[in-house]
Amino acid sequence: MDFWRSGRARPHREKPVSTVKGPRGFWKRLTNMYFPPWVPVVGIIFVVFGVLGLLFITRSATGSPRIGADHWHSTYTSYVCGEKLQNAPTWEQSGVHTHGDGVIHIHPFTASEEGSGARLVKWFQYGSGKLDGDEFRLPGFSKTWKNGDECPDGSKGEVQVFVNSQKLDDYTRYIPKDGDRIRILFGPPTDFVQLDDRTVLPEDQAVREVELTITGNENTTAFTPGSLQVKSGETVKVTLINDSEVSHGLRFAGSDGEYETGDDFVAVPEGVDPAKPEEDVGDVILPGARGFVIVRFDDAGQVEFKDPTANAPNPDPEAELEPYAIGTVIVTESGSGSPTPTPSAEAEVALAMTDGSFDPEKVTVAAGELFKITLTNTGEFVHNIRIAGPDGEFETDDDIASFDIDPGGTGEIIGQIDEAGDYDFRCDFHADETGTLTVE
Repeated sequence: MDFWRSGRARPHREKPVSTVKGPRGFWKRLTNMYFPPWVPVVGIIFVVFGVLGLLFITRSATGSPRIGADHWHSTYTSYVCGEKLQNAPTWEQSGVHTHGDGVIHIHPFTASEEGSGARLVKWFQYGSGKLDGDEFRLPGFSKTWKNGDECPDGSKGEVQVFVNSQKLDDYTRYIPKDGDRIRILFGPPTDFVQLDDRTVLPEDQAVREVELTITGNENTTAFTPGSLQVKSGETVKVTLINDSEVSHGLRFAGSDGEYETGDDFVAVPEGVDPAKPEEDVGDVILPGARGFVIVRFDDAGQVEFKDPTANAPNPDPEAELEPYAIGTVIVTESGSGSPTPTPSAEAEVALAMTDGSFDPEKVTVAAGELFKITLTNTGEFVHNIRIAGPDGEFETDDDIASFDIDPGGTGEIIGQIDEAGDYDFRCDFHADETGTLTVE
């Protein structure tokens, strides 16, 4: 603004007229534009944040499981017309795989295996199997079963998937989560009622019936027999006879080994709808009355049952509380011997557990026969017993293990080994507390 101070008039200049037209003129005008130094920086920031936002939206849409963040395990069992199939063989080409151990391992290797790429149906595809709306082929198997195919008994089967005892209406979207228990079934449609604390199976699905009698009074109660044996996948009706002067009940812990959860099975009085127990009676079996429950266990092992009307075992021997009546279900692999309600007296062996050793340290049973070992904890610490199965290793599927027994408590372990030989057993809480089971 010097012309104001100098008093001289500002000379007039004509606006230059560009003689270049068209694309060249536009480019010339564009290149002659002046941008402050911060404009390119702002542009780069916008581009970077735009790319990051796009990646965030994409990954959020993909969802879990994610690479490097999730490592999930879900167990599964498969049945065709009531017969349990062997586990799928090992494959590890993808992050959604198995090691032939009856477990679905999920820890994605690539982006395509994240989120919906880890669905159950994708696990089947990765192992060259098939699971879609109406067909089922377990990875490693050549046979494919389709809806409408007949089972040996003449019934028509269909593909069904159950997760944590609940049937999925649309399993094509299901992504196995850590700890899920999956059952894939081809067979007649299975109907059941799922309540908060139990599963109710239709009575007409039971293939046989066994009886349990409960006796005792307010101070002591007991089941006879104290153990039942069923095959995995077998549906059984258990009738409870209350042969005492007080009321009792019967509740089976489910596959999770815990009571008061959705996979429990609970007896109700005869004549009562198990899906809608009468409010004035509920699950209580009155003196001299009978009750029933339909049970099915898919996995081999041991399952506990109890009288839920009694109090929990009392740690104070001087207090007068009614103890649990407890029993055990031995679930054997399908086709591994005939079901037997309880072992014979000749197969019973007594074993004491002290703080450091078993007494006796050597036990002998007959090959191919069900045996029962009664346990007494004479020590000051919690003990149990675990027998290594035919594979000779602990913590594997063929182990035979008892429940944990508190000091002064009693329990039992029931099992059957067909192959003669020596089998190690131990206490899980004390590694140096060992013994040998001889099968001959």
